[in-house]
Amino acid sequence: MLADPQLADPLVIGTWKVDFDPIDVPRDRFLVAGKAWQAIRAGDADPKTFGLHPPGEGPMFGEWFVAHDIRIDLAALNKVETLLWDVWGTGAGGDREMTDAVCELYDRTSLVVCDDVPFDAARRLFAENEGLRTPKTVLSLAPFNGPSEVTLR
Repeated sequence: MLADPQLADPLVIGTWKVDFDPIDVPRDRFLVAGKAWQAIRAGDADPKTFGLHPPGEGPMFGEWFVAHDIRIDLAALNKVETLLWDVWGTGAGGDREMTDAVCELYDRTSLVVCDDVPFDAARRLFAENEGLRTPKTVLSLAPFNGPSEVTLR
């Protein structure tokens, strides 16, 4: 079951014209980070449509933003709870760091962080790759607080 509790707010539902139950999001109305990455790399999706809106404005959109969500998803699959604005690892510096080698890492990782998760592969990838694994201290880009270092428990 997919849920997006942020969409459950009546103001959000009205503003964004949400026409489905946000606590039971239909499979065809939500694109997991791994699938979003694959669509971008295949040329089937514009990277600027992924991130904070308005699309393509501000520092948090594009390939970097989707790679960030892949790291968040991989951490969650490995029972490491983070916040959506916690930043760390390979490619965390924005689209300017999305080199061919970094993109190839996320090409491989996107196959693991997708609809049908191979949990053994997710655990192995997380354990073996320091650039994907969540460190003890992350950079928080929490709204309204400004960037700050946060130590995870």
